[in-house]
Amino acid sequence: MATTKVERAGIGFGIGRQAGSIIVELRPHHDTISALRGVQVGFELLNGITLEQAKKILDVLNENVIGVLVTTASGDKTEGAAG
Repeated sequence: MATTKVERAGIGFGIGRQAGSIIVELRPHHDTISALRGVQVGFELLNGITLEQAKKILDVLNENVIGVLVTTASGDKTEGAAG
């Protein structure tokens, strides 16, 4: 029987660049979600979005999004599929 585990973390957002694209980066305040340890999460913005537009998006996200939830499942079926 599968069980689920929900982990939460406070987050903020920042702007980065990767290969010329503007990236909105998810930045956890603490390293409390085991599934995200060592993982960087970013959202690539559409081509043509200016840095000024990206900063407006960033402001909206930082003013309205306070955390991230990660739900992981474990159980016989999940472990069997990985093995």
